[in-house]
Amino acid sequence: MGCAIAVVIVVVLVAAAVNKDADAAVTGGLNLVIWIALIGGGLWLASKAYEKNKSAIAANEKAVKDKSRAERSSRASDWQRQTREAKLPSPRHPGPVQLSLSGSVREAVSDADRARRTIREVLAALTIGVSDEARAHAEVFQPPVERLCEPGRFLQEEEDYGRYNVWWGPERTGTRPTREVVGQIKDLLVWASARKLLFSGIHPDAERLLAPVTGALGERFRELLSTRYGRADDGAGIAVLPPGEWESFLGDLHGAVVAVADGLAALPRPKLLPLMHRPQEARFKEHVSGEAMEQDLRDFLGETARLKEAALTGEWPLRFGSGWQLDGGVLDGFVTEEIRRRLAKGAEGFEFVARWSTDRLDSGSFARGYLAYVTIALDYLTEVLGNMADYKRDSAPQSGHRIEIGGDVTHSNFILNSTVRDITTVLAPVAGRDDRLAEAIEALSAAVREDPGLPDGEREELLYHVKDIAEAAAEPGEKQKRGRAKLALSAVTEAAKGGAQLAQAVTAWHDVLSKMF
Repeated sequence: MGCAIAVVIVVVLVAAAVNKDADAAVTGGLNLVIWIALIGGGLWLASKAYEKNKSAIAANEKAVKDKSRAERSSRASDWQRQTREAKLPSPRHPGPVQLSLSGSVREAVSDADRARRTIREVLAALTIGVSDEARAHAEVFQPPVERLCEPGRFLQEEEDYGRYNVWWGPERTGTRPTREVVGQIKDLLVWASARKLLFSGIHPDAERLLAPVTGALGERFRELLSTRYGRADDGAGIAVLPPGEWESFLGDLHGAVVAVADGLAALPRPKLLPLMHRPQEARFKEHVSGEAMEQDLRDFLGETARLKEAALTGEWPLRFGSGWQLDGGVLDGFVTEEIRRRLAKGAEGFEFVARWSTDRLDSGSFARGYLAYVTIALDYLTEVLGNMADYKRDSAPQSGHRIEIGGDVTHSNFILNSTVRDITTVLAPVAGRDDRLAEAIEALSAAVREDPGLPDGEREELLYHVKDIAEAAAEPGEKQKRGRAKLALSAVTEAAKGGAQLAQAVTAWHDVLSKMF
């Protein structure tokens, strides 16, 4: 720009000189030289001043920039220290689920049939109780979720002056949940884990509903809350994120907990455990004494009945813990696996209920669930004890009876037909006394044998139930047989839901059969 001005001045002076006489031209030439020298010198001085000023400005800008970076670095160090030293709220234990169940614990476990229904009632009430808890948690995170957050600031490391020079960038704004909300989220996650564990192994549908909260959302929360490399937050332990990130998580969390509450409330009532009777045939292991087995079983039944009564009237027995066995290990003396399989099927879920405690479920409901399984086991093992004479016979070397040894039972025509013949034999005296009752029991027997809708695995067991009904009809004065028949009829009625032919027989003869009780 300075050179252009000089050229213009020179041109003007030359033009002026042309219009003057020679003397004036000489004078003008001298003047021109002087002017050029003056202008050139001025421009040179100006350029030097400009360069000096430019360097000063650059140095000043660098000083300001360095100071700003130093301040941000110091601020980042303070924030990171505060984050390391921060003590966020610890999660609170959710405490036991409180269920509202009618009647006394003693009534709830009075017999095997009532015990089976009690287990279903406890599980059904448990899903509703946990659903109510979930709804209370969801209320805490009710939209608008923005009210749960507060503004915050954070610094992010940035690369500058090449690859190996890293500086803290300018301060940015975002949001974070309040300390109270962080505590509430932690409470929720601990609650969900505790309730999922409560349902584990005993109610898979309920357990599955809680999985998204304890799994993906729990992991997402821990990731959002964690300290990230190259960041410094003023949240004192709570990460400050760009607007919308925390809000999105809180909205998803609320939706998931509402889904848990709605899903648990909509679950159908659990199915009743199947009523299982002792096998007609079983064999002891080699070198096991039948008399010793019988005495061991009798002792175990007596001790277990005593422990059950103690649990109903006083302090919970220490023996009733998570490692206690429903058969006390006595059934291990049988080589026939079917005898243990039936108890396991009729008491399915006990090993998980045995892990419950009064810090997870209120003491009354816990006692109902645990003692209901004990009652089922006592009933089954009492039947096994009553059949010991037959088992001794089966175990004798000369025995020609078919013995079930494998893990899976083969439901052969031989076993089915044999049981049907037993039912017919038992009913012989009944037909002369009450032909309608005998006809009803025979109709049940035929329906069980012929109904195509029944699973093969249940057919033999149901015939045993019909035999129990027949034996009670043959000896109506026997209280124990009448009680067993009542349970057997309940089991047949429950199984009728899976077979149209059996359902028709149960409906047609219900009035006649119910008169037995």
